[in-house]
Amino acid sequence: MIDILLSASKNTLIHLILLFGLTGVITLVLFLLQRMICISFSKTTGWKGVYLTAWIGTPVHEIGHVIFCHLFGHKVKEVALFQPDKSSGVLGYVHHSYNPKSIYQSIGNFFIGIAPMLTGSALLFLLFDSFFHGNAASPVKAGIDINNINTSISAIFTEVYNGMKQNFIALSVSVTKPTLTTVILVYIMASISVHLAPSHTDLKNALPGFGLITGLILVFNLVMAAIGPGSLVLATPVTAFLGKLHGILLFGLALSTAAFILFYIPLALFYLFKAKRILNPFF
Repeated sequence: MIDILLSASKNTLIHLILLFGLTGVITLVLFLLQRMICISFSKTTGWKGVYLTAWIGTPVHEIGHVIFCHLFGHKVKEVALFQPDKSSGVLGYVHHSYNPKSIYQSIGNFFIGIAPMLTGSALLFLLFDSFFHGNAASPVKAGIDINNINTSISAIFTEVYNGMKQNFIALSVSVTKPTLTTVILVYIMASISVHLAPSHTDLKNALPGFGLITGLILVFNLVMAAIGPGSLVLATPVTAFLGKLHGILLFGLALSTAAFILFYIPLALFYLFKAKRILNPFF
């Protein structure tokens, strides 16, 4: 019994790393970049400076929530695509309800919480691929090998680094000789990119769904360990899908990083001239 529990726990951990490891890291970095951009604007131009990107990025963010609410059968009660509130820092919101007795709808809380990152990155990728076809990095192809975890992680890290590098090169080439169309397109994509990350509230609402997903994966692995060798049955079918997903998310991350640099440099120069201090984007 102990062997079954240990095997199931080990495979559950690996499944979670496979499914959410890289996605979680990208989410964290996007969250930090978004926070740093908001802080930079607030210190230099005031609260309304965030509107420069929010009037485009926030509606895209909230529409992502709405789409996944419908996909998981949640009832959408109220939507504010862009309704800034300085006191709370809220730029928009989606109020929804669900049946807590429904496992499917409960799991949906997780995906609804991270929806803006998924839909926003996909939109960015489609926009870029439509106007600059074939320049973005390829999907992340490396997967997790249960027999060689260290090598697998190293391979994924290498692909992530190369993917980010290729995306930065593609972005820089695209704006080397800017046209009016290119400038407008880059501005729209940058505005979307800096509002990709889930908010504190989004992440808080997503946690129960993540806990339920973890529990279901553990139950699955307990059954597999009891009736078979307990191999990573789920790993192979999802690797190709995750490769494409991570490729798209990496493009969103590359654009968000470029957007931060693009916004921070002029804001930092303005702040240095105005306050005679270096602009701290962290707090």
